[in-house]
Amino acid sequence: MKRNKVFQFLSSIKLAVILFVLFAGILATATFYESSYDTQTAQHLVYKSPFFAFFLALFFVNIFCSTAIRFPWKKKQFGFVVTHTGILVLLAASAVTMVAGVDGSMMIQEGQTSRRVMLNDPVFFVGRPSEKMKEVPAEFRWRPPTEEKPAVVPLSEGVTAEVIEYLHHSRLHTYFQEAPQGVPALEMRIFNPRVDQRQWLTAGRGDIQLGPAKIRLLRASDDAHLKTLLGAGSSEKGDLQLLVAGEPIQIKISELTPGKPFPAGKFQVTLKRLLPHAVVVKNQLVSQSDEPINPCLDLRISDDQGNWQEWLLFARLPDLNTRTASQGKTLQARLLYVWDSPGKEHVLTFVVNSAGKLWAKVDQRPAVAVEVGKAQPTGWMNLQFEVQKLFPRAVEVREFVAVEVEKGNEQNAPPPAIKVRFQGVKESQPVWLERGDVHQVNTASGQPLVVGYAYRTIELEFPVRLKDFQTVMDPGTNSPAAFKSQVEVEGKEYLIEMNEPMVKGGFKFFQSSYAEVPGQPSTSIFTVAKDPGIGLKYLGSIMVVLGIAIMFATRPYKVGLSRRVERPDEEPISD
Repeated sequence: MKRNKVFQFLSSIKLAVILFVLFAGILATATFYESSYDTQTAQHLVYKSPFFAFFLALFFVNIFCSTAIRFPWKKKQFGFVVTHTGILVLLAASAVTMVAGVDGSMMIQEGQTSRRVMLNDPVFFVGRPSEKMKEVPAEFRWRPPTEEKPAVVPLSEGVTAEVIEYLHHSRLHTYFQEAPQGVPALEMRIFNPRVDQRQWLTAGRGDIQLGPAKIRLLRASDDAHLKTLLGAGSSEKGDLQLLVAGEPIQIKISELTPGKPFPAGKFQVTLKRLLPHAVVVKNQLVSQSDEPINPCLDLRISDDQGNWQEWLLFARLPDLNTRTASQGKTLQARLLYVWDSPGKEHVLTFVVNSAGKLWAKVDQRPAVAVEVGKAQPTGWMNLQFEVQKLFPRAVEVREFVAVEVEKGNEQNAPPPAIKVRFQGVKESQPVWLERGDVHQVNTASGQPLVVGYAYRTIELEFPVRLKDFQTVMDPGTNSPAAFKSQVEVEGKEYLIEMNEPMVKGGFKFFQSSYAEVPGQPSTSIFTVAKDPGIGLKYLGSIMVVLGIAIMFATRPYKVGLSRRVERPDEEPISD
């Protein structure tokens, strides 16, 4: 075996020198990609590439053969064998980590519990509503698809996704276009010598905060409704806005009698409670006063088939709107609660009738007719408004445009987006999906299917509950100096800080970041890592250090002994 030329080459110092030079080139290449692009690019093109796996395998073979060719080993080779065996153990540990390691993140809102760890592997998740989702790989960055060469991804139940465009960093551009069916929409501009902003408005989707004012678009169903909307404005108790089957509906809360159903298109709305100043006392939502500090509606919406939902709707904080109970099928309706404080905030209201004629009302002043393209004053800060486009019926168009990101700013860069066309469904129009979006299609048999574009996840064997999140600010500033999380796992509490991770079940939880939204509990973001090869890495490192120490300890004695054997008659040097 030792005379085999292939075995001799695999164990030779020549191959070792070639591999070390190649290794230096690989590291230089990876460093270039990481500095020019990002860590993910360096990992994909270098560290996780088939070429690098082949290089590590060849390096393993070279070390193994250079050790095996000296068998049977002599005592003087003990340090050499230990060192090379340690290198083999390190290479094996790296392979284990590459195959079975975990490097992801976990986001938990204060007071909530999670088991899901999100990995940096994009996937489609697909399945029936309210059923377990299947994950399908959806990585398109390295081979971006085109209309001519789409990426075809089989999903489920005969449905196939054809990805025809991929943007690694994207920004959403939303506009409306005229359609036979839809809701009223208009594009407006509000401006003065120092301000110039544009915004699309559509009926039934709530108010837009633009500059110093709330701006909304309503649709009048008939002349009587038009007169009501152009009258004294919102009622003292506010208004309920609904979007039912694409039709916007506006109901004054003063028209609702608690406990009595009120017609709203094909649904009925039943007011349970009106809370002008909603607060939580002893885990109960109550009204602390009659002043509209935090107006909240507690109501039920139902249909004739026995399906119903109960909602808490907040006028000041619509992000807190919550469905508290339900029965039967999901009702396709959007609900918003509007309550204006007279004299405390400016309101610009547009009202369009079924014939497409438009009126505008500023605060409580009389309504005026609006002409497209003609500027009109608001009376606030020398501001004027101009309606540039008006569609009595329109549909929303969502498009994404590519965004260039500066080097080193990848962490704060916008997410990817894909343009996808579904085959095997009743609707075949392309749709844009941003990372985290969900889209529902109907299969050829008419069954609903949910398709999402997100990251692959794994489920931990234990739940993690975030009990408390704290930030420590630099004195005299709003800059966080440190942040930490108090978590509970299986009845035991742990404190996770920036340099003090929690170790549980082979996973390490590092405090990496956080997110705060006004009016909502804080969200803590953890980096979650698992390295199944860590034990072998420690063992290999110890063996390498020990082997080198043995070689250094025995080398001087062997060198001196060899010199005395080679020159036995040499006279010692006299002083």
